[in-house]
Amino acid sequence: MSGFRKLMGIDGIDFLIHVFVTICLAAVAGNAADSHSDVLVSGVLALSAVALAIRRKRGLRQLAAEDFGSGEVAALRAAELEARVADLEGVQARVAELEERLDFAERLLTTGRADRQSEVR
Repeated sequence: MSGFRKLMGIDGIDFLIHVFVTICLAAVAGNAADSHSDVLVSGVLALSAVALAIRRKRGLRQLAAEDFGSGEVAALRAAELEARVADLEGVQARVAELEERLDFAERLLTTGRADRQSEVR
């Protein structure tokens, strides 16, 4: 990775393209309106600076995310997965307990029905 990209967040070619487009737009704005050409050129340059600042910030943020070591990312993912597994184990234990309660309730209901049917006969 180039030092320019580390500094600016974008490649040198992207920067040159940005400068070229800015110059072209400033030239068009300067020729478009004779009385307000200075204002238009200043506006184009200001918008270009804002656009470059936004691109730089996004690029630097992306570089920081890429530089975040893969070992650290793997450790964070592993910790997140372990937390999910622990949650799932808790849910499985709860489901097993509910299954036992349901089986017990079914046995009680069938026993109660059998007793009532034998009393009726």
